[in-house]
Amino acid sequence: MTDSVIEIDRLTKTYRTGIRRTAVHAVSNLSLTVERGSVVAFIGPNGAGKTTTIHTLLGFLKPDSGSVRLFGEACGLASRRRLGFQSEIFHSYGFYKATEVLRFYGRMSGMSKDHLDAAIPAVLTRLGIQDASNRRSGTFSKGMGQRLGLAQALLHEPELLILDEPTSGLDPEGRRLVLEIIREEKAKGRTVFLSSHILSDVERTCDKVVMIRGGEAVFSENLSSFTAGDQQWEIEVAGWTSGIQQELGEFVFDVVSQSDGAALLRCSAGVKKGLLHRLTALPVDIGTVQRGRGFTLEEMYMKHMGKN
Repeated sequence: MTDSVIEIDRLTKTYRTGIRRTAVHAVSNLSLTVERGSVVAFIGPNGAGKTTTIHTLLGFLKPDSGSVRLFGEACGLASRRRLGFQSEIFHSYGFYKATEVLRFYGRMSGMSKDHLDAAIPAVLTRLGIQDASNRRSGTFSKGMGQRLGLAQALLHEPELLILDEPTSGLDPEGRRLVLEIIREEKAKGRTVFLSSHILSDVERTCDKVVMIRGGEAVFSENLSSFTAGDQQWEIEVAGWTSGIQQELGEFVFDVVSQSDGAALLRCSAGVKKGLLHRLTALPVDIGTVQRGRGFTLEEMYMKHMGKN
């Protein structure tokens, strides 16, 4: 059994728009892998190619080139029945009651009547909309509609959840509930692939982040690596000169910033003690000594997505 639930290999998808049928490259040579049991965020600005990628995974679109695989197999009906999908804006027949909406989608997933009878009340309760079970879905607020959309994605207990902006339109209580559900699904060994613009939610729930811009993956890293700065130390030094730096040539460190005779040095924990001892013997003043701060997801996002 493969450990990769999603495998995207050099995916390219181009649209043609306007009278001149100008080519627009929605996704270009995109490759990424989502491992079983992980929670992976797929983030980027509007128009970056996130939805095109997700719709290709779901079989709504066909690649121009490259391939997408689910559970180690080419995408097909059997593999898609093993996943649950929540769109950014959940649509259903407005005249259906909430229970009828779930029954409709449950049947599409191959669930039996007995299974649906047991699963529908449980998932409505889990999403906090059990009191609206007999209301027509067309009367739901956006937030309630989002909860109902997640309910249908969870209904058949899929191995893989693909969530497109799952906390969009939710109040703080609803956002917290959705994040808790994502953690619960991960604890059950399930895999979650989600798109979101809310970076704080990504930081709280995801194991890995993939950033896409202009249809190309520009960054892919485990979120735990962002805290690697905790293993680094920063030392403020006044009276800094090039001569002082040469005196410290035996030590490995970075000069993070330098201005008006002051410098901020960054070194590993193993180097810190010796570097400080050497600095005390030089004509400099040592200021604050503190653990280095790891990058936040927002800082990494702006580094790779910012216009500058």
